[in-house]
Amino acid sequence: MWLEDNPGAHRSLNLAAARRMKTREPLPEIYGNRQIVLEKEETEELKRFDDPSLVLVGFKPVSLLKKHHFIRPAQFVYPEESLVSGSSTLFHALLIKCLERQVMAICRYTPRRNTPPRFVALVPQEEKLDDENVQIKPPGFNLIFMPYADDIRKIDYPEIVPANDEQVHKMKEIVHKLRFRYRSESFENPVLQQHFRNLEALALDLMEPEPIEDLTLPKTDMIDNRLGSLSEEFKELVYPPGYNPESKAVKRKQADGSSQAGKKAKTESSISEAELKAYVKNGTLGKLTVPVLKEACRTYGLKGGKKQELVDALVDYFNKN
Repeated sequence: MWLEDNPGAHRSLNLAAARRMKTREPLPEIYGNRQIVLEKEETEELKRFDDPSLVLVGFKPVSLLKKHHFIRPAQFVYPEESLVSGSSTLFHALLIKCLERQVMAICRYTPRRNTPPRFVALVPQEEKLDDENVQIKPPGFNLIFMPYADDIRKIDYPEIVPANDEQVHKMKEIVHKLRFRYRSESFENPVLQQHFRNLEALALDLMEPEPIEDLTLPKTDMIDNRLGSLSEEFKELVYPPGYNPESKAVKRKQADGSSQAGKKAKTESSISEAELKAYVKNGTLGKLTVPVLKEACRTYGLKGGKKQELVDALVDYFNKN
């Protein structure tokens, strides 16, 4: 009603809208046939729940805290006397009483200004020293983030048939046969080793890097020799008659092999004479891979070992012809 009776209000409202569009501020919203105008400070204030704080709500027994209440890594709380005078005294008194009564402090925790608050549990932790009077656990509170009701769900687990004694005994035999002593220095990182071989081939101008042995792969021959007939006996005890657990793996392996073969064939495909002449003319023959250069030299009866020798042989051949 005020807008209808006051024409100047329309003009000032239009100016305000133009200013917001110019400064990329949010436009006014319409609720209940009324135009609601929010200033920039008001829109920023809507995102703020509370100032960063840790507000005490009450105390609960520590026994009420369950394992499924842990939804994210905990934090550790300790006083800082240089920031808040008297915090160490209050902290020490609260820690002693919580340890005596085996209770935890329930608090409302707002870590940052634009972060919604969470309910947390401050679980007391007593200081522990070793035999040499060296601290191994500091005194303080473990800040545990408590879940909301929506964070806890009831999961219907599938029915699991427990293994009988004969199956358990057979699996123990298999584990005993496959047991070995693990040493970290016996297994090199294959990715790093391949990287070092590539650097070596690049530095020494080799045609291709030396092959590496992946020591992390299982030694299937040795496993089969150790197991003997145990794997077949276990399969008969656990799986139904006629079941082949490796059938899907064989199909997947064949599919992967065909795709790799297609990629390899595509990679090692020959190049036409017109394309080779264009590369030679533009001086970009070095961009081709070594297998492609070898195939081209083999087509024209040229010889060469390293990549530069292959490139020089092709350049000389096309310049003469």
